[in-house]
Amino acid sequence: MIEVTVRRDRLGIAEIVIAGHANAGEYGKDIVCAAVSAISFGMLNAVHQTLGIVPDVEQAAAGGGFLRWRIHPLDDPAAQEKLQLLAQSMVIALSAVAQQYGEYITVQHTTS
Repeated sequence: MIEVTVRRDRLGIAEIVIAGHANAGEYGKDIVCAAVSAISFGMLNAVHQTLGIVPDVEQAAAGGGFLRWRIHPLDDPAAQEKLQLLAQSMVIALSAVAQQYGEYITVQHTTS
């Protein structure tokens, strides 16, 4: 199962962690894994291309199954708002996958 944890603080989303494997299909044909990968990497690329910042990402070296995006505050309020909008868009998209395929992916929210 893929477990998504969204940690929020007073500024909004502070961290998104994606861990595990869906095992919804054979390797290379797992639509849940493909959806999660497309959403997460697409959004991280959007952050880089739209805002010109390199996201602070940690991921598994081999075998996949782990991604942590630490979302740091920005000095520019307009850029901060866009960053939070992109992060929230990622959470909404992952939550939509979880609604459809809840036996393979969960999304949990925490605050710090």
